[in-house]
Amino acid sequence: MRTLLVIPDFRRYYLGQTLSAFGDSLTPLALAFAVLEITGSPAALGVILLSSRLPMILLALLGGAVGDRLSRRRIMLVTDVVRCATQATTAVLLLTGTAELWMLIVLQLLAGAGSAFFNPAAQGLVTSVVPKDRLAEANSVISVSKSTGQIMALAASGALVATVGTGYSLLIDALTFAGSAYFLWRLPKALASERLDRRTGVLKSIGDGIAAVRERTWLWVWILHVCLANMIVICPVLVLGPFVADEHLGGAPAWAAIGICYAIGGLSGGVVTGRWKPALPMVAAMVSFLAIVPFPALLALPGWTPLVAVAGFAAGLQQTLYVVLQTTAIQQNVPAEVIARTSSVSMFGSLIAAPVGMALAGPAAAEFGARTVLAVGAVAAVVLSVGALLLPLVWRLRTPQAEKDTEERKDAMGVVAE
Repeated sequence: MRTLLVIPDFRRYYLGQTLSAFGDSLTPLALAFAVLEITGSPAALGVILLSSRLPMILLALLGGAVGDRLSRRRIMLVTDVVRCATQATTAVLLLTGTAELWMLIVLQLLAGAGSAFFNPAAQGLVTSVVPKDRLAEANSVISVSKSTGQIMALAASGALVATVGTGYSLLIDALTFAGSAYFLWRLPKALASERLDRRTGVLKSIGDGIAAVRERTWLWVWILHVCLANMIVICPVLVLGPFVADEHLGGAPAWAAIGICYAIGGLSGGVVTGRWKPALPMVAAMVSFLAIVPFPALLALPGWTPLVAVAGFAAGLQQTLYVVLQTTAIQQNVPAEVIARTSSVSMFGSLIAAPVGMALAGPAAAEFGARTVLAVGAVAAVVLSVGALLLPLVWRLRTPQAEKDTEERKDAMGVVAE
């Protein structure tokens, strides 16, 4: 971490991302319990969660195309300002007691639109602030800072919700977006612009991004795995987890404690990926995904809160391992000029099933019970990962260093044979 933070541009990028991650982690818990307070309905909670993700799905491909055509720094700056304004407005509505569900939905739609443009640009920008051979370390350092911020944010958000209400969490989130914008503003204005491609139209740029994914079978299989996991495993936990906590585990403080353990697991995953460089990244990711299984399973019981928190730790650990391995694989195996577009296709594919998962989790719980829906998610996690590991292409994706080592061994063996 120290050697990476010596690089001025990466240090500014890192500080901005850390602040933003802290604010982002305040919001879900606060919004979840704000909606439950206003409506008392898990279905309404699913709608509000969907409203922040739907724009990311609809605008993801456009965001990637824009991220490879315009200044990535400028895109991130503008979207930080937009999200600062939306979360500040949400905070005012909650603090004044005038918030209605439709208002929260509209504001989260705007915030989600900002994220649709911010995330692909951020994936591309990191390749410009660190050397390519240190991307895995940079992604690990960023994940550690995000997990650390998540731990502190969840503790703060749980305390704020339990004492003074949900609005203050959103207000702090708005301030962190302002801080992130400041550090991005400190980056060189021309950063990464020399590689941006404006020779083709936006639609052609989107098509090139889709083609870049289609040419890499390992990547679209990976995206399909994330897509199904989001719909069947993760979305039910996001929607029904706060509901189960509210009904059986002690409410917001219990869900915050579980979230903190999840974040500690994510922090541990960042430390692991900073040192562990598996030669078969896709295999490692699929195996690590199995660690999520106890989390929905114990929520389905529902289990004793400390035991659910331990399962949350394992789920957080696998989440960081999975994301860092996938992100680094894309950055190492895709040309720099199409990274934003490729990342946007990956984001689109991973989120496209989220509306279905979030929209159906509440009604499915009402029809079959929350326990049944969460139990199905636990079983599905096993089936998805085992199914992926049966595919030969999953075992063929290797890191550039592993490929280099293999070639060197072949050359050495050839010399010996001669």
